[in-house]
Amino acid sequence: MRQRRSGRIAVVLLAAGLSVGAACAPASTGATSAGTPAPAPAPAPTTTAGTAGTAGTDATGTTPAPSTTALPHGPFAVKTSTLHLVDRTRPTAAGTGTPELPERTLDTVVYEPDAPGAYPLILFSHGLGGSPGKFSKLLTAWTTAGFVVAAPTFPLTNDRAAAYAKNWADLAQQPGDARFVIDEVLARNADAASPLHGRILPDRIGAGGLSLGGATTYGLVYHDCCRDDRIKAAMVLSGGRFPLAGGDYAMDRPLPLLIMHGNKDVAMPYKLAVEAFTAVKGPAWFATLEDFTHAPPFEDDPSRFDAMDEKTTTDFWVGTLGGDAAALARVEGDATAAGLSTVQTK
Repeated sequence: MRQRRSGRIAVVLLAAGLSVGAACAPASTGATSAGTPAPAPAPAPTTTAGTAGTAGTDATGTTPAPSTTALPHGPFAVKTSTLHLVDRTRPTAAGTGTPELPERTLDTVVYEPDAPGAYPLILFSHGLGGSPGKFSKLLTAWTTAGFVVAAPTFPLTNDRAAAYAKNWADLAQQPGDARFVIDEVLARNADAASPLHGRILPDRIGAGGLSLGGATTYGLVYHDCCRDDRIKAAMVLSGGRFPLAGGDYAMDRPLPLLIMHGNKDVAMPYKLAVEAFTAVKGPAWFATLEDFTHAPPFEDDPSRFDAMDEKTTTDFWVGTLGGDAAALARVEGDATAAGLSTVQTK
């Protein structure tokens, strides 16, 4: 598969000790390019919606207190829409065969329950050579259980970007992209004129991703450069931690983390998942998919892992963001019931 080859390129660069040269703090208006950090911190960004939060805050500028009340979790019918989001405070670096642009365009597919009410938000990041459309089954399963999912298309690493495999270093900007999308969704949640008005519970936000999207998630949740304290639970599928400028990974942050990774993965070596699980404080679940590789268990491609993945990941979100202790207690059993994986916890 094309995505598998692209992931291998990224891992080779990582193994060579190359770091992503730009800090991934969002909206660095002083940056000369996506690959050059600004000499001084920039002010908090403005967005096309007119109201943006900063790290650790919602769109109103306050930090929501966590909530543990259990929520209804469906099943709900699902509807989708697309937001055309443009961050005019940060450039898109020149890619292979594409010119530098003064802004970053992030078309974002939004899945939401087709029922009244407000729901937790999950920000989902695709991998190198990926797109939101490759995850329709998984994201639909989460939405059916009572979540709004926002899945952006990253400008240089999606499957329609020219020579996307050579653009992997734009990872430096993707945690900032993810945070920008969260800001935009929360701004619409607060806007009485928006179709998303009142649809999001801003104290219940999760982040997940596959492959380079998993690396984006690690940056968004744990790295000094771009940690977003609004994130209350995280999920990394076949991902790894890449070197990023602007600090290091603070893996002692005590929020729930689910890692799922094939032990035969050649695109993102299995040892990257082992290292992340060893470093994280917990609570954490680490599901090893036995004798399997990289993307097919999570993308729409049929695989023997599909039912297990959907149930395990859905129960994780229901248990963490949805406040259902019984669902969280099922996660380990979900992952091991079919004999397709083993699970470590901490």
